[in-house]
Amino acid sequence: QEVYMTSDQIHREREMVRARIESIVSQCDAFPPGTRVVVFGSAANGFGSPSSDLDMCLQLPPNTKLARNDDEEEDSNGSLAMAKLAQLFETSGMKDVDTGRLTARIPVVMFNCPRPMPNPGDGDDAVLECDLSMQNPLACLNTSLLKTYSNINPTTSVLAAIIKRWAKARDINNPSRHTLSSYGYILMLLHFLTYHRPTPLGLTETVEKRQRDTRQQQQQAAPPRPPLLPNLQWMDGQWPHEQPGTPYRELMARPRNMIPHPSDDSNFSVNTYFYRLTNQATLMNLRHKFPGNELSVAILLASFFRYYAYEFDYKKYVVSLHSTATHGLVERENKAENDCWKVHFQGLAIEDPFETFYDVAHVVKGGNFHQLRNEFALAYSKIVDAAASGNQQQPGDAIAWHDQNLHNMSGKDLIDWICEPVETDKEN
Repeated sequence: QEVYMTSDQIHREREMVRARIESIVSQCDAFPPGTRVVVFGSAANGFGSPSSDLDMCLQLPPNTKLARNDDEEEDSNGSLAMAKLAQLFETSGMKDVDTGRLTARIPVVMFNCPRPMPNPGDGDDAVLECDLSMQNPLACLNTSLLKTYSNINPTTSVLAAIIKRWAKARDINNPSRHTLSSYGYILMLLHFLTYHRPTPLGLTETVEKRQRDTRQQQQQAAPPRPPLLPNLQWMDGQWPHEQPGTPYRELMARPRNMIPHPSDDSNFSVNTYFYRLTNQATLMNLRHKFPGNELSVAILLASFFRYYAYEFDYKKYVVSLHSTATHGLVERENKAENDCWKVHFQGLAIEDPFETFYDVAHVVKGGNFHQLRNEFALAYSKIVDAAASGNQQQPGDAIAWHDQNLHNMSGKDLIDWICEPVETDKEN
């Protein structure tokens, strides 16, 4: 698992860059004293990689506004202040400062920051790609939600890293070419983990399977096991603090924590509630309840690929973190009625956890969806065949697959095989 974890050195370097940017911001008179720089996105949510860009946003002190002179025009979204800051970046050692996105709804300045801790051989030109945006509370809350999931069980981050490597190698991780973003794959993984639980046989099943059992079967059976990960937006906040052995419990209705959406419509709000880890003891309690050691990474990975290749009904449901044992999967018809999503459409749809009106997979077109589903099936088949060949007593009995020797294939070799670049397949 260490291969897929971001090192402490990278975290320290990113913090040094963040602190340097915050120091530059403090020298810009367009921003009130005490303005902070906060990291969000893949560099902070526990699902990034060593090569992830550094996404940051400005956080103004409470009850303050952007400073401006009387003769200056209104700076409603902060684009004028960000333009001043961009000029200061250029004189403070930042490279390739790009102000092309200052006209966006949330202004962004892109730049390269010289790396304070370059790797040997990187040279003096080593840089870290950075984005700095105006206040973006929704993005920060989204980062906090994903970070909480990754903190509860580090295996989640390992699975995400493998899936992202696989998607990139198989050329299905490019929204500009109508395939899915890394964020979309993370949401698919979290839906799978929060909507599945381990079985006594060491496999996985959906959490609502028990709901289909007869009442007599429910009375005879032991309490259902909790999911692989708790659903932080629906878990009963009292449950983690109750006696050990208390059955996992979710809420019938989600509490409301409304914040204004960062759009031009100030009357539009979104519900940002989720169960927050208030201290280290709370985190350790959840880690104890969800140890993540019942199933191996291989079993979880195979189950993930099988679920999206063969089991998930894309025509009827959408991938969502608001799928629960009580409410079931989120249906397309409901999304069509509430948010005008397409209905009776055989394709991938992913509901954003906070901006529930937004389909994260809207860029995936019909042909590309079938490509994604075929890749899920291919990855699952490779894992199954490698496992079956590993159980053969003689190497000659192993299942033949091109030039691969599947007998006693190591876990690392199996992941390398799953993540085999598309170009290699074309050459063969």
